[in-house]
Amino acid sequence: MLIDDYLVWLEVEKGYSPKTIREYSYDLQMFNTFNSERSIEMRTTTDLRRFFLHLKREKKYSPRSLHRKICSLKSFYKFLKKEAFISTNPAENIESPKIPKSLPKTISVEETLQLLRTPDNIRDRTILFLLYGTGMRVSELSNLNVDCVDLDNRMLRIIGGKGNKDRLIPLPDVLIPIIEEYLENRRQDSSTSALILNRSGDRLTSRSIQRLVKKYREQANLQDKKLTPHTLRHAFATHLLANSVDIRVIQELLGHASLSTTQLYTHVSLAHLRKSYDLGHPLSEQNKEKAPIFDG
Repeated sequence: MLIDDYLVWLEVEKGYSPKTIREYSYDLQMFNTFNSERSIEMRTTTDLRRFFLHLKREKKYSPRSLHRKICSLKSFYKFLKKEAFISTNPAENIESPKIPKSLPKTISVEETLQLLRTPDNIRDRTILFLLYGTGMRVSELSNLNVDCVDLDNRMLRIIGGKGNKDRLIPLPDVLIPIIEEYLENRRQDSSTSALILNRSGDRLTSRSIQRLVKKYREQANLQDKKLTPHTLRHAFATHLLANSVDIRVIQELLGHASLSTTQLYTHVSLAHLRKSYDLGHPLSEQNKEKAPIFDG
């Protein structure tokens, strides 16, 4: 089946994660079922538009959800054309809806530290400190192995991150003794290479890490905050930005392919904007003595 061929291509040649491949598979199966009278390689641009209209009107899909479906089908038909399964790409001229840009929610440094102080065991404390101290994705933490942690050089190696890209992240000094203590207490009888283990000695899943963060959010009396592992990743970025770390350095640490992603991801506070303006603009009060416009 062509859909299966496409999913294999995504995994082997594009290096997509199992989660992303499942999402693409779901989108394509939904479209395939929508109009089963005609094989998927025989669909027309009109078929595609009717499907998207169905999602918008009947299913009440948001612009963001609809955008993903369109991206999935455009990628699929581009693959079919490239592999000569079809002669004309019916999705080529389909335009995606504009997605309204919204700034991610973040938490303050004080609230973050309040959360980090909550765990009463070394494993959970290590998890929270790693999420905030490195800005890694929850899936990257779940997939992290013991040999990816270089305590001597205070570096963390992320292998096969989003887009199947590797990167290095410096470890903050405060994290070194925490990780050392965790490794001393980590189950030695485990056969897995995973750094973070569950009670059975197996790799801790992303879902379990998400539940853990939710648990400590409540214990830290931060129930009114939308606090997830992704929130800690965002806090990592915004707190660095607020302390004048270059945005391109933050882009590298987060593993973003595009700087524009980092610019949206890193919520720029008004205080930071004011500070940057006062330091750099000739018309600011701080720099008025240097500005010729004030002479005479």
